[in-house]
Amino acid sequence: METDYSFAKTHQETSALEFMWRMFHSPLDTLSELAREHGDIAHVKMPKRDFYILNHPDFIEQVLVKQQGNFVKGPSLQRARIILGEGLLTSEGEEHLAQRRALQPAFHRHRMEEYLPLMNENTYAHMSQWTHRQDINFSEEMMRLTLDIALWSFFGSSPKGAVERVSESMKTLIRLFPLAQLPLPEATRSLFPKFKQAKTDLDLVTQMLLADSQSVHAKNALVNILKENSKGQFTDEQIHAHTLTFLLAGHETTALLLAWCWDMLAHNPMVQGKLQAEVDAVLNDRFPTSEDINNLPYTRNIVKETLRMRPPAWAIGRQALNDCVIGGQEIKAGSVVIVSQWVTQHDPRFYDEPHQFRPERWDDLEMHSLPRYAFFPFGGGNRICIGEHFAMTEAIAVLAMISRRWNILPGDPSPAEPNPSVTLRPYKAVKGIVQRRIV
Repeated sequence: METDYSFAKTHQETSALEFMWRMFHSPLDTLSELAREHGDIAHVKMPKRDFYILNHPDFIEQVLVKQQGNFVKGPSLQRARIILGEGLLTSEGEEHLAQRRALQPAFHRHRMEEYLPLMNENTYAHMSQWTHRQDINFSEEMMRLTLDIALWSFFGSSPKGAVERVSESMKTLIRLFPLAQLPLPEATRSLFPKFKQAKTDLDLVTQMLLADSQSVHAKNALVNILKENSKGQFTDEQIHAHTLTFLLAGHETTALLLAWCWDMLAHNPMVQGKLQAEVDAVLNDRFPTSEDINNLPYTRNIVKETLRMRPPAWAIGRQALNDCVIGGQEIKAGSVVIVSQWVTQHDPRFYDEPHQFRPERWDDLEMHSLPRYAFFPFGGGNRICIGEHFAMTEAIAVLAMISRRWNILPGDPSPAEPNPSVTLRPYKAVKGIVQRRIV
């Protein structure tokens, strides 16, 4: 049976100025409209390079898996080296594969038995400070919680002032990220004092984590892998870059995922009720174990449905090294291809009522062979997020722990609107009212 691709307007080019203007002001709407207007491949001819927006799972798989050796990170992430250095997120080719193999032991599935108690203890400590009917800024609260979890899990400690320094630095860097996208020399960027201060604070926290002698808590903890490679595979600059990468990437996207989960649950009380019924039945009044995580299918469905509708990573850019062909379209070397989780995961060809929050859909979708790359919140291929299993376990555990003890009521009448920046953040913070459950 032949795959039904949409090529109605594939070769109609969108003007460069129109594309740039629309992407600057409304990237989610722009990418969605290009998919509707141009089909599964949209071509945008820019002055220095061509852009192709690929919208079918088969084409996404070509870029991320089948022809992955022909694509490197797009220009946007390449310029993020000014913040992250030469770490796992920014390295390429054999260097990336070697780094990933060295760091993989910190993320093996069996490590969750060591990480899960830290997730549970930190979640309990955070929510124990809440009071009945208190207004909670879930955007801030989840950011602090996941940062604490990352610090204890990967580095074995949470140095004094680290959470505050990282939180404030992240706000600054997210706000000034467009600066990192401009083709400016590093010396020019350093003239911006807030940008410079944010980088200095992050560097200080990174040095504290690597120097902390109390951080040795497991042979395969990330900090120990980095220390053991300090005179071997990794240079001092790479060790610093890896520490910074996992400090930031190890908490920020999961925090956003959890904030979006609470926003969805607060505005869908029937779904929240089903979540609480499952958690009550499985956990009773104890902390979740690794076995419990596998026995909370509806909780997992909530996480997956939130990842579908509000993917923290909302688009991926790749640059072609050599000429290639995808879906019959010739793509010249140097061209940039964009694949968007936001677009494909809202495509009505793959999801009924794609703008409706329905966790139950995943029971049917998994039974009826959803195309592999119709859902790719963690990317794919050899660059799939190394912390995927860690993030899923953390999200399920946090949802279970909090929903067992609290009802979450909406703080605003309408769900939060997405704001696509480096990651998919809410335009305004997700706020809610916590109501103590009687269980």
